[in-house]
Amino acid sequence: MKITHYGEKDFKTSNWSGGTTTELFIYPREAEYQKRNFLFRLSSATVDLDRSDFTPLAGFFRFISPLNGDLKISHDEKNFTKLKPYEVYAFDGGAKTVSMGRVRDFNLMVKEGVETEVKNFALNKNSVLKFSVSKGEIGWIFSYNAKTLLTSETAGEKNKFNLDKLDLIIFEPDGDTKEEVLLSAGNTISLFYGKIPVLS
Repeated sequence: MKITHYGEKDFKTSNWSGGTTTELFIYPREAEYQKRNFLFRLSSATVDLDRSDFTPLAGFFRFISPLNGDLKISHDEKNFTKLKPYEVYAFDGGAKTVSMGRVRDFNLMVKEGVETEVKNFALNKNSVLKFSVSKGEIGWIFSYNAKTLLTSETAGEKNKFNLDKLDLIIFEPDGDTKEEVLLSAGNTISLFYGKIPVLS
């Protein structure tokens, strides 16, 4: 299993109409968000306006969750879905979308037709997060503003990571069999995690 730990210094931040967005990971790695030639993209954005219009992303499906406040999402500006921190909302990236609330959020954008989901988990010193990643998939975990020692165990091999603000860990199997990942932490933290098929 190839495991890569990315921190805040590894990311690039740019402006969007409602604030700033930090690209955490894009696949393929040579893809560019502006060209819309990616299979999936993980990012975290600030929403600095009381009302914001989302950039339309036809051909992509999106998952969004606020990290530090409440966020309201609507596609008709009449009916709003209210999200509390770490609640995940999934929607068609091409749909007209507006939001209400000033927050930092977490985003997964994935090409239409790719089956995936975003899960969250409150990890503490008495619990273990277990998930599997197979050949042709990329697994990931994202932690926002958590300071802890995270331990991952794959195939009996342990790796330790000092988590800090905006940390992302990518898991890429290097064998033909499904590989289990066991995660434990020194104190309570909230994680997002998932896996995405990258080979058809």
